[in-house]
Amino acid sequence: MSFQRLLAGASVAAVTAATLVVGAAPATALERLAASPIATPISSLVAPPTSYPSQPLLPTVPDDPTDASIARGVMPYDEIAPFLNTLMAQSDRISAQVVGQSTLGRDIHLVTLTAKETKAQTAKQAAWRELIKSDPAAAAKNKPLQNQYKVPVWFNSNIHGNEWEGTDAVLNYIEHLATAPWPEVRDVLQDYRLYFTVTNNPDGRALGQRATAAGFDANRDMITGATNEARIIRDLSSVIQPTFYVDLHGYTSVLQVEPCGPPHGENYEYDLFLPHAYAAALEIEQAVVGANIPGNTYLAPDGSATLENTGKIKIPYRDVRAGWDDWPPIFTPQYLAYQGAVTNTVELPLGRTNNQATNQANAKVNIEVAGVVIETSVDYVAENADALLANQIEIFRRGTAGEPLVTIPADVDPASVPEPNQWAEIWDETDVYTAELPRAYVIPVDETQRSVTDAATLVDQLIANGVEVSRAKTAFTADGVEYAEGSYVVDMHQPLRGMANVLLADGSDISDRVPDMYDISAWSLALLWGADVEEVGSTTDPALDVDLVPVAEAAPTGSVPAAGSYLELATSGVAEYQAVNALLDAGVAVSAFEDGSVIVGDDSTSYAAAAAAADEFGVAFTASDGSRLATEESTGLDELRVAYSGSQDERVTLGKLGFDDIVQVTTANLTSGQVQLDDVDVLWVGANLAFNASQAAGRTEVADYLATGKGVAGKGTAIAAFSNAFGLVTSTATQGTSGSNGIVSVTDADGGLLSTYPQDTAFVYPAVWYSGLGSNAVVEQTYATDDPFISGHWASTQPGRTIADAAGHASVVSAESAAGSKVLMFGTSLNFRTHPVGGFSQLARGLFWAGTEGAEVPAP
Repeated sequence: MSFQRLLAGASVAAVTAATLVVGAAPATALERLAASPIATPISSLVAPPTSYPSQPLLPTVPDDPTDASIARGVMPYDEIAPFLNTLMAQSDRISAQVVGQSTLGRDIHLVTLTAKETKAQTAKQAAWRELIKSDPAAAAKNKPLQNQYKVPVWFNSNIHGNEWEGTDAVLNYIEHLATAPWPEVRDVLQDYRLYFTVTNNPDGRALGQRATAAGFDANRDMITGATNEARIIRDLSSVIQPTFYVDLHGYTSVLQVEPCGPPHGENYEYDLFLPHAYAAALEIEQAVVGANIPGNTYLAPDGSATLENTGKIKIPYRDVRAGWDDWPPIFTPQYLAYQGAVTNTVELPLGRTNNQATNQANAKVNIEVAGVVIETSVDYVAENADALLANQIEIFRRGTAGEPLVTIPADVDPASVPEPNQWAEIWDETDVYTAELPRAYVIPVDETQRSVTDAATLVDQLIANGVEVSRAKTAFTADGVEYAEGSYVVDMHQPLRGMANVLLADGSDISDRVPDMYDISAWSLALLWGADVEEVGSTTDPALDVDLVPVAEAAPTGSVPAAGSYLELATSGVAEYQAVNALLDAGVAVSAFEDGSVIVGDDSTSYAAAAAAADEFGVAFTASDGSRLATEESTGLDELRVAYSGSQDERVTLGKLGFDDIVQVTTANLTSGQVQLDDVDVLWVGANLAFNASQAAGRTEVADYLATGKGVAGKGTAIAAFSNAFGLVTSTATQGTSGSNGIVSVTDADGGLLSTYPQDTAFVYPAVWYSGLGSNAVVEQTYATDDPFISGHWASTQPGRTIADAAGHASVVSAESAAGSKVLMFGTSLNFRTHPVGGFSQLARGLFWAGTEGAEVPAP
């Protein structure tokens, strides 16, 4: 396997070969999905054709009368492939391919419209596309490229499953381009390539839900890649390399077209992005207003929606000056902007109601509005293609040259900036955001690295997102620090330097700059994915004094010594806990020492399982004589059956760690007896698990479980309330200010449960801290005593819930009840949207610590 750290033995093929369940139950009814790797390489399915048209017969699926699209009056999923097959049979202008599968195995299609191309012509276009990124200075001077490159335009539809109409609008436009008289479409198809992901979330489309079938919002997943649906967009981004990208959504009562208001992402070349993003939005506004579509809405002076044609739609940069932002790179348009694209999110106006006739009428209006948006966007690109291409080339040129980011001064004079300059009339000090770029990021791989396996996972994640990573051929010194041979280096002189920095930088504390945030405010992989990452120098510094070799994946990290000895494993990262679960699943006895490290016996069965785990997960075993078993306290680990309360965050995180016997519990299913805890080994409380007077049977079920001495772990206020209710440990749990989220500094207690492989940062949404602790409580971790907030947004608007109030208080607490139940409470959001990967190992450590004991490895 190219990536050795695959989860629970699952391969990429196994993940993408999931069975299609037509008319499946909503995601909340799914108990468990196949485990998927944390870092997934770019899929081969997104490889482009070698010539156009490329017209394979798309697989079709049976009619699904339960498809929620039908009630909305839009095209059900099962009709999409037949529709495209029919068009391909009629026209040589249309190409289509399956670029991946949804969670439930539905095909996701990429449709390309362009004039016929020979293999030589397609190869030339591919070479030019690569030149634009790899040598932008040369691309800017290449006359044939400037005159003949087909500027790519990309429309993505239906990433939110119950925001349907973008799909129908692009299908209408695809049909027009494929079948209209050639003179009507010749110029567009000869000069451009138009790409359409027809439905990015077909499961959600059919089920009538916003989320994917796994329960995730794929439009919050662009840098984590927890979903197939988001990874398809990620993987296509470098293949298409669009100059213009539109993501079609709904519903906001009145048509809404980005660009966004502040806070603006710090790592964009905003002077190149904003002029065309805003000018395109204005042209869309003019076109939609001019179309005067019956039933459409417009922006009233008070910001509401009205049927009166006021001449305005909603454009956040102009009309929403805070709260609809492009700060995080988790949304597809914000992510694609790092590929040098001008991007817009389009929110169609008319939403869902309880009346089917109204829904269908709304859909009709939305499809017509979306059609105007699509046509106007294409017209805008045609009118400004040279400038858009020049912008993309310049973004990549600045990156490879390592120039500082351009900062647009507040209140800039519109006459002083190039056209289109309408944006400059609005720009003020609230819009000014920028970043100081380092010369490089270094990821050590020697004994100074907290987790070599987490570092390898991070490297693979960076590469999957298009970031260039190299390895040092020799040891070197940077900023006075010595780094070992083989250390990874992200040289910030690269075309996607914005992508690299947005993934690796700490971020900024913007609490005082905006009143609230639309979504998350911090996300740094360098601080949250478990590996140590060092920032080196400034972007204008000379290159590091070391020979570097580019890498396409992290180097193998797994090893096992010769057979015949006991084998020990330091559980410093996620991969090590995956390996532990694999060993237990293979029936191998595993004992854990108090420092968290584990040991297996010197028998042939244990050795074979360890060798397989080393190969699969990239973990490194060391030889041991087993004497620690006689001199230190150890505990046999059990193959845990985990009951959990919570969401997809719990289910998927547990699966990624290799816990393959899990069951979701709620107050309802425990009270009804649908789920019982008799054979559960440990309980994870990720969401409230509280019982009222009518749910006494459920409470008794939990009480009986705890009376046997079995343990529990969990997070936030939910685990504190549970522990108080069942007499495990007393505490008062306080949440940070509503909506606050970001990255915090934490300190592990000396000799504590988490201290062997400490992580000094964590994610919170919001932070929870514990006080008023009972006498049996042990503080395992605290928020930093001084200012613990590193980056994000945490407003000081609610007394008692501010950053200062959290400082120094307990963020992780352990205890043992009178009945012998162990409890571990996390105040940090250690598996939020499965993004803070470094927290997964803490979660696993807690489950094994609180869980039942298994067979011990015998001492020699």
